Formats: sequence, C-alpha cells, structure tokens
Amino acid sequence: MAKEKMKKASIVLIVIAFILGFALGYVANYNTETTVIQQFESGENILLNSGFENEIEEEPTYWYKAMIYADNLSMTLDDSVYYNGSKSASIYNTHVYDVNVSNNWAQTINVVPVDRIIELSGWIKTIDAESVVMAIQCWDDNNNMVGFGTTQTQNIINGTNDWKMYNTSVLVPSNTESIIVRLALTGTGQVWFDDVTLVLV
Repeated sequence: MAKEKMKKASIVLIVIAFILGFALGYVANYNTETTVIQQFESGENILLNSGFENEIEEEPTYWYKAMIYADNLSMTLDDSVYYNGSKSASIYNTHVYDVNVSNNWAQTINVVPVDRIIELSGWIKTIDAESVVMAIQCWDDNNNMVGFGTTQTQNIINGTNDWKMYNTSVLVPSNTESIIVRLALTGTGQVWFDDVTLVLV
C-alpha cells in the first residue's frame, strides 16, 4: 500500500514538474522574444544589405522588385556606377505608362521598433529622371498604412544629378506590424541608389 502511494506521488510530482517546466519555458521564450524586439539601439541600421553588395543570381539579397513590367524597364544591380563599395541598385525606364507608376526596390522589415523615430537615408544619382522618391511605410496587421515618410516632403528629386544624400523620417506607430522601405523611380529616366540605411534616431 505504501509502495502504491509512493508510486502515485511520484507520478504526480512528474506531472507537476512537466507543467512547471512547460510554463517556465513559455515565460523564458516570451521574455526572449520581448528582449529581441526591444534590443534596438539609437543609430542602429535595421536594413539588411543596405549597400547592395550581397546578391543571389544578380539580385540584391533582402530586396525585391515592385514593378509594372514594360519592355523598356530594367531594374538591376550595377557594378559600374556606385557611390561606395562595388555595386548600386539601379532603375532604368523609358516606357510611358497610361497612369503614374512608381517602380521600386523594396525591403520589408517584420521586427519593428514601435514608438521610435526612424530615419531613412541614402545616396542617389540620376539621369533625366522624372521623379525619384525614397519612402518609409508603416503597416498594421490589417494591411492599413498607419505611418509614412517620404523624401518628397523636403526635396523634389528629378532631372540629372550627381551623387547626393537624401533622407526622411517617421515615428513608428505602436500598432505597426511591418515596415516597407521603397526606393522608387516614377515615370522615365534612370536612378542609382547606394548606402541606404534605416536607423533609429
């Protein structure tokens, strides 16, 4: 009888230990995730491959093309024109669309520094560009844009210009789930982007 009681008590202890272990594991995991989200430091660049130096099959890693296809449109890595390093991201277009089209290189950031000001900066070179924009978009979990920053508020970038740095900033709303950075050419012309950073102010 005593052995049976001891056996039952051992089973109960094992079950309790398992439950406690699971709970502690959950709390540790939750705290780890929270710590990761809060680890952003002022001045930290949260863009990946911001100098376009890394590539896979001639495409810059972490960046993707958001574009309306046209015969006279090309979006490439350029190893002959760059501000720093050995490459830049280029957009070239001579196609005239029926509506305004902003072909752009984009990067999505899913771990976001909410309630912080972030600043987008980058070097831009243009030839006969109709309009060039760098933009920050903050999106909530319902695909609503809840925050927006654009270089257009301070500078109209068009025509032909040698390398020059431009920037814009935005306060990331608390309900932001993701951030998209866009480097865009609206209309015709050519643009090169290099050393683009997104840092916490």
